[in-house]
Amino acid sequence: MTALVFMDTETTGLSLDDDIWEFAAIRREPDGSERELHLFIEHSRDKCRRLPEPFYNDHTGRYLDHRAVTRRDACQAIKELFGDDRPHVVGAVPNFDTERLRLMFAAEWPHWPSREPWHYHLIDVENLAVGYLFGRHPVTQALKVPDPVLALPWDSDRLSEQVGVTPPTDERHTAMGDVRWAMALYDACTGGAA
Repeated sequence: MTALVFMDTETTGLSLDDDIWEFAAIRREPDGSERELHLFIEHSRDKCRRLPEPFYNDHTGRYLDHRAVTRRDACQAIKELFGDDRPHVVGAVPNFDTERLRLMFAAEWPHWPSREPWHYHLIDVENLAVGYLFGRHPVTQALKVPDPVLALPWDSDRLSEQVGVTPPTDERHTAMGDVRWAMALYDACTGGAA
């Protein structure tokens, strides 16, 4: 058994040169105990101006300079949460988050080890939900076409509803809201197994 870190970030855009301005994670130990980390991180405010209006308004409404930590302090807190046991990261498109974390770590710590503090097998809850649903709703043999929910492109909300998890509304696209949603999807598909 290994620990899991349910994780999400909010960023100033979708490019690799964009900054992380919010980080949230819940680390679940093999014994089921959990601990949370939620950070607002200093970043280039100029980059936020490129965000689509709803995301820009969310940033403006929730980010407070006096609550933010430096990027270096964020890296230290995140590394401490991960520890040395290389837990699996669980999230919605988790490589988006780990790629940006890797870049932030490298920028803040030039001698950052090449080995990340997370296991290299990332767990994407949307892919997990698709596999779970394919197992429950096999491809229609006559048509060789899956249930419409499983047809590409996938819709996260519909997948979530099909596994019995109501998508968040108030906390949608907040780091901790998306972490809790990913955790609920993971638990619905696996029964909470690590």
